[in-house]
Formats: sequence, structure tokens, C-alpha cells
Amino acid sequence: MAKAIGTAGQVLSCVGNLAQFDSRPVALTTRLATSGEGEVWHTSWPGYLAKLYFNPTGDRIRKLEVMVANPPADPNAAINHASFAWPKAILQDASGRSLGFLMPEIAHSVGLFDVYNPQRRRTVLPGFNWLYLHVTAMNIASITQAIHSKGYVLGDIKPQNILVNNQALPSVIDTDSFQVRDPMSGQVFRCPVGSEGFTPPELLGRDLAQIDQTAGHDRFRLAVIIHLLLFGDQPYKGVWTGWGDSPDPNQLLSQGHWPYGTTTLIQPGPLTIPLETVHPEVQQCFLRCFNEGHRDASLRPTPAEWLRALKLAVADLKACHRVNCHYYSQSYGRCYWCDRKKALGVDIFPKAALSHQQRQARNQDAVAALVKPLRQAVDTASSYLEEKGAMAWLRSPLPQLTLPKPPSLTLPEQWLKYAVTTGLTSTALLSVLLIGKVVMAQKDTESLLFGTLLFIGLIALWPRLVKPSD
Repeated sequence: MAKAIGTAGQVLSCVGNLAQFDSRPVALTTRLATSGEGEVWHTSWPGYLAKLYFNPTGDRIRKLEVMVANPPADPNAAINHASFAWPKAILQDASGRSLGFLMPEIAHSVGLFDVYNPQRRRTVLPGFNWLYLHVTAMNIASITQAIHSKGYVLGDIKPQNILVNNQALPSVIDTDSFQVRDPMSGQVFRCPVGSEGFTPPELLGRDLAQIDQTAGHDRFRLAVIIHLLLFGDQPYKGVWTGWGDSPDPNQLLSQGHWPYGTTTLIQPGPLTIPLETVHPEVQQCFLRCFNEGHRDASLRPTPAEWLRALKLAVADLKACHRVNCHYYSQSYGRCYWCDRKKALGVDIFPKAALSHQQRQARNQDAVAALVKPLRQAVDTASSYLEEKGAMAWLRSPLPQLTLPKPPSLTLPEQWLKYAVTTGLTSTALLSVLLIGKVVMAQKDTESLLFGTLLFIGLIALWPRLVKPSD
């Protein structure tokens, strides 16, 4: 095991070209994590972490210097969100030896696995629905576009290197593993590592430390990440229809066997979410990447093309009127998640508890649904009378008529009793029917209980209302 290189209370100096960090001291406070290449520490600067290397070679430090001097534009800077844990300054000890770098802390976020996996998502991010997953994918495409525009290649894109908060805002970590090209000298600091299931087929089995990667390689990895978010699983999985046992995942990926390939030996499984459930533009992006672009990286959709397709997909999503966590593509035509629950008994976006504001809005919608037909009837009648000229006649002043004084009439007392009883009965019946309809429209327990008690109370009072007075 490597020897610890940092100690609590140790003071380091920041070196960089940014005035806010240059030459300022920073103290290590508590060790956050230890990996094979170094340690991550909390620091005396709120919101910043220090990463220190066990073996801070010259190439490693030079790579950091290039990154500090050439940061990409953060697409979410306007909302004060750090989209990547980018090196802000080089950290040096008292002797002037460079040990690592200072970076922003990504707080209040979870790993991408906790976001796309239904079981983990239900525990960690309840209520995080398909709309949020689309927005997360859209934001990852935007971040990748920003990184590529500065000439960087992410290289080792995997769920462990992406954190997401409860607002569907992702952040990329482990940025010091990116492939970096020095714009001054042209020297390339390569990304020597990759992850199974995310390495494009043309790089499988090759020594990544000897390869200058391109943005086209990242495009494949980005498509796999987006597939995980929207479908909850890897694209190269399904029911094997060929001879013998199914090849291992890397062989399936290498040979291009996915459920929607042109010459595939993989078919969708019983739990596979169909490709047609997403927006047609998103479908085309997947088909281009995993079919036409399987071997030709230039044919894979760029982050900008993914961003455009996902924006269209988000705008096309519609809320289900049955389950408040269900969103579906209008291009698909119906709520796939309701159909899936009915067919399989599985709901990966279960109903979430409504907030007070959501309950109020639902109650208002229910009342509006009752009032709307009455308003339409009144408007229709008014239009009809206007058309026939009756409204003008009704608005005209009545002629002055002198009528004889009517004789004094005394109605029998029994008639009055039945008139009052009939009026009360009609009012009670109408109230029961209206409240019953509102109750049936409720989705949450609190509103349903209140409406039910009111409904029962009116029924209990009904006999008293309709009983004639003696």
C-alpha cells in the first residue's frame, strides 16, 4: 500500500494563472478518499478539494498545468453549478514540489448508477422520473460538447465518473484522466484507461496508453451513457438467438449485436424497454451510433446532435393522468409505463407522494372540470340567443304596464312544507353528486379521505333534510 502523502493541517500553496488562486495558501483538513493513484482531501477553502498523487511525475504535472491554463467553458456556470471537477491550481508543498491540484467539490450528488438503476433510484432519488432522466442525458451531452470544443477527449467515460444532483444536473469527476493536448507544443497526454461496456469496438483489445484518441471515440461512450439513462441497461444485451451460449458482453459489443442491429443475433428480452418509446430523433441517434457508426466513428452522432434530439424529446414528453411519476413520448401515443405495469406487474416509476401545492392544484383541476361544462352550456345558450336576436329583445326596456292588483292568496301550509322539502332535497342531491365526482378525481390519500367523510356526512344528513315538518 502506498504511503500517505498528506497530513491534516498541512499547508500547501496554490500555483496557477488565476488571480483568485495564485500563491494563496490552502490547508488540508480531513482525508476524504484514497485510491491507487493518490488521496483526496477536504481543505480549508469551503467548496474545494485537494487531490494529491503518490507519484507526481513531470508529465502528470505538466498535463495539469495545461488544464489549469485552458479550462473549458462551463455550460451551467450561469446557475452556479460546476459541470466538471476541473483543476483550478497546482498544489505545492513548502519545498516547492508539486503534489497535485485543487478542484471544486461536487456536493449533494449521487453516482450515475443510482440514477439509472430503478431499484437504487427508488431509494436514493424517489420521484426522479423519465423526464428527469431525459434532462440528465441532455445535460451530459451539453457538458461533453463543451469539453470537446476545447480539444479534450474524456476517454474513460463511465457511471462512476458522473455525479448527478436532484435537479438532474450532472458533474464529471476524475477529469485529470482526460486526454489532453498541449496547444503550445502539440504534446498529447493520453488517457491510458478504459471501462468494459464503454470502450468503442475499434479500441477493444488495444493498449490505450499508445493511442491518441478522438472525439469520435467519446461519441460511442456518450451513446452508451444515454442508453443507460433512458432504458436502464446496456445496449448490447438481450436474448441470444444464435447457436450455443451467448458470447460475453465484449464480444457482443465487438460484433455489433444489439436488439436493433441490421444483422443481429440478439432480440429484445421480456423486460427490454422498446426503442420506439423514445422520440424518433433519439431513436435515429441510437441507430446511427450502434449500426452505421459501429465501426466508423465519423458516422456516430456528435454531442451537439444528441443535444438537439434530446431537447426535442424533452419537449415531446407528456405527463400521464393516471400516475404522477409517469411521463411518455407523445410520438409514442400512450403511457408505456402504465402498459408495462399492466403486462409485467413492474413499475420503475412508481407513484410519488404529492406535495401540498400539487394536491391544491389537483383539487382546483377537479373543480374546474365540474364547472367547465356549465360555463360551456351558458356560453352556447348566449350565442344561440344572440344569433336569434333574442338578447337584444331581453335587454330592451319593458313597457310601462298598469296591472290590476292581484287578489290576496293564502297557500295551504302543507304546500309550503313540500315546496321547502323538495328544494332542500334537490340541493342535497346535487351537492352529493358534485362532491362524489370530485372525490373520484382525487389521487392522494389526504384529499380522498376528506372528500369521503364529507360525502358520508351529507348522506347522513339527507333524511333530516327531506323529512317533512309536522
